[in-house]
This record gives sequence, structure tokens and C-alpha cells, in this order.
Amino acid sequence: MSWINDYLTVPYVDGGRDMHGFDCWGLVRDVLHRQFNTPLLESFGHVCPDDKPLLTDSYLQVVPDFLPGSCNPGAVACGFRGDCLIHVGIVINNGQTQILHTGRQYGKPLLTSPRAFRRLFQRCEFFYYECDLKNLSQQA
Repeated sequence: MSWINDYLTVPYVDGGRDMHGFDCWGLVRDVLHRQFNTPLLESFGHVCPDDKPLLTDSYLQVVPDFLPGSCNPGAVACGFRGDCLIHVGIVINNGQTQILHTGRQYGKPLLTSPRAFRRLFQRCEFFYYECDLKNLSQQA
């Protein structure tokens, strides 16, 4: 999947929402929209990635549009410490199931195995955008 390579070169930028720079939500939002054909979700560009309570509040605003699921392509991977959302990534298939995510400490996006991603957090949950599940069930 050549599109993955395009994302791997984009630098990390706090509040970044385009191919000039992404934070973790900006990357997930862009991949969902461009590669999984979801509507462009709320930006939350004003949310500082270090403000985990506000990040969690933002998550609570969008999660009603998502359904819980498993670690399959198109799922948003959410990492928690207690009830606080710490980080998000997007599950992709690059010949194997991996999580594409970015963070200040990495400097640019990286691919991580689901097992390694889960080890970073006390709890990890996966969510699918609701219309994606409806489309998938209609195609089956």
C-alpha cells in the first residue's frame, strides 16, 4: 500500500491536520477520511496533546458515532491510562495488521504491531466509524 509510505514521511506537529504535519488525532482523522472513506471528523485542533482530560472530553464527543470492535483495518486504536485517553492510532493492513500512529516522541508516524501498541497502555480499545460497519455488512 503505497499510501502508507506517504504518511510515514509526515512530521509530527502539535495540532497538525494535514500532510505538512499531524498529531495522533490528525493522522487518524486523515487516514479514516482519505483511505476508509469516512466523513471528515471533528478536528479538535485546539486540543493540546498534553491536555489528556480535554483529549478525553473530545473522545467522548465523537465516540457515540463509533461502535466497539476488534483490531482490524479501519479501526481506531485508543490507548487509555485509567479512564483517560492517552493516544490514538489507526489499524491498517500492510501485509500484516499494524497500527499507524504518531507522537511527539517519535517525530513522525510509525507502524507498530497491535501487541506492542497494547503494551503502551493500561487499556486499549478499538472502534469503527458506524457507517463503515453498515457498509461492510451490506457488502457481505
